[in-house]
Amino acid sequence: MPEKTKKITLKDIAARAGVSLTAASMYINGKAKKYHLADATCERIKKAVEDLDYVPNIHARAIASKCTLLLGTIISSRIESSFWLNILSGIEETITRDNYHMILSVSREDAVNELASIKFMLNKGIDGLLISPVVGSSNNHDYLRKLQSRLPVVTINQCIEGVPGAFNDNYAGGAMAAECLFEKGHKRIAYIGNVEVPRAAACKDFCAAHGIELHFFETVKDFLKKHKYFTGVFCFSDYVALELYNRAPENHIKIPEDISVIGYDDMEFTQYTRPRLSTIRQHKKIIGTAAAESIVCLLKNKKLNDIHKVFPPELVAGKSVAYL
Repeated sequence: MPEKTKKITLKDIAARAGVSLTAASMYINGKAKKYHLADATCERIKKAVEDLDYVPNIHARAIASKCTLLLGTIISSRIESSFWLNILSGIEETITRDNYHMILSVSREDAVNELASIKFMLNKGIDGLLISPVVGSSNNHDYLRKLQSRLPVVTINQCIEGVPGAFNDNYAGGAMAAECLFEKGHKRIAYIGNVEVPRAAACKDFCAAHGIELHFFETVKDFLKKHKYFTGVFCFSDYVALELYNRAPENHIKIPEDISVIGYDDMEFTQYTRPRLSTIRQHKKIIGTAAAESIVCLLKNKKLNDIHKVFPPELVAGKSVAYL
């Protein structure tokens, strides 16, 4: 039988570095600065860790310190999209500075999947939860409020009353999109996509206040059946707008000559659309960073200056909205 490789322990690291077990533990657990461990000592321990290829036993550390340094992160959809990649980049860069690591799951906008992911992560012993909650799932929202008594919870790009969060002002963004169409003379507007979101409510309120006729459609396919009546379209996302762009030629639609289109999110691909899509910019990486900063702050038992960190949207004017 092959000889078993000896498991490296914290005691081995301390002996190799010529330091006390306490000093080695401080360094491994990210507390060197807190306890003013000398730089030279840290360097010796670091070299010992590298030389011995030491990997801390996360379960043993969790029992001893009552923390795992694991943060659960649940996003709603499209993990491959640049929208979430930018948000996750902001989260990852921030939490690693405090030696935290991420467990990632995707709910696919399904409340059952979301709850299963939350419970799975709780069983893994996460120290905190970052989540983009499923829209309209009141039961899960109530669960997240109650969960705060056990561990810090911070929402990403969605607001739940009573739960800390970082998000764009999507209501302002919806009004901004409607105003963009209105200012160029559009009075018969269609909205395509998810209606259970603040941007849709804002569009509805703006249109009602300015005498604009507004109709809602769940899909591009539904809209195309009645497209000739409308002069302007506000799409729930740039992906919805892209689908409209792709299906326009087969329906003999020219953008913006026949219909004006504005999207939402300012995804990278919009710069390659022809005509270039007008859209509403969300500050994606900033949201991720802000959400991560909030949860790290709560994990350190510090009070948040603002329970909700709200970032204003920006209009990115392309060539897809024409004057009537």
